[in-house]
Amino acid sequence: MIVKTGDADRFAAKPPANLRAALFYGPDQGLVHERAEKMAKSIVDDLTDPFRVVDFDESVLASDGGKLFDETAAISMLGGRRVIRIRTGANALAKLFESFLDDAVGDALVVVEGGDLAKNASLRKIFEDADNAAAIACYGDTAQNLSGVVRDALKAEGLTISAEALDDAVSRLGSDRGVTRRELEKLALYAHGQKSVGIEDVRAVMGDEAEVRVEEVCDAAGEGDLKRLDLALERVWGEDIS
Repeated sequence: MIVKTGDADRFAAKPPANLRAALFYGPDQGLVHERAEKMAKSIVDDLTDPFRVVDFDESVLASDGGKLFDETAAISMLGGRRVIRIRTGANALAKLFESFLDDAVGDALVVVEGGDLAKNASLRKIFEDADNAAAIACYGDTAQNLSGVVRDALKAEGLTISAEALDDAVSRLGSDRGVTRRELEKLALYAHGQKSVGIEDVRAVMGDEAEVRVEEVCDAAGEGDLKRLDLALERVWGEDIS
């Protein structure tokens, strides 16, 4: 099934009981990870629990797909539904998931963090077409969405924020939810002990995410990490950053 963008957060927080697997994908890898973790925690509070949570890299399942079937069929020693977490870049596991979703065994929930998959990507299509699976797109935050993210993050720390400071904070944030979260954590820490965040606080500690993304390009190029460089360049060009 395809989950609409507006329903993505609610779906991740409370997936249907018959859901066997979910694919989170898109250009905002920070949001991909955040939503995938939210869904996993809806099943298992402690994601470090070795009896109920298993993590797989793409390479492991690519060489031995049987491990997916074995783990989803396994029963936790202490009871409770299990979570299988998988990180994959593109379509290497498409055939495996096509087979798995046709005959899913056990009751474990498989949570997949994918890359920025094209509309015709085979992995994405398999999740979209399956009745027992879901494909959830994760696109960069809009200014309106960011306002809510900022307010909610600060509210959780007992802080409010002035309208002027909110506008300035939103202007400094961009298309990666992971970077946004880190910047807001810095802001909340800086304003600890206050009741409200002002524009002076924002300007004192928050960077410009455009600068962060350019630094990511430079770091990836310097380290010779071509996969990371390709993703960093795509984000920069997508934001029309020189």
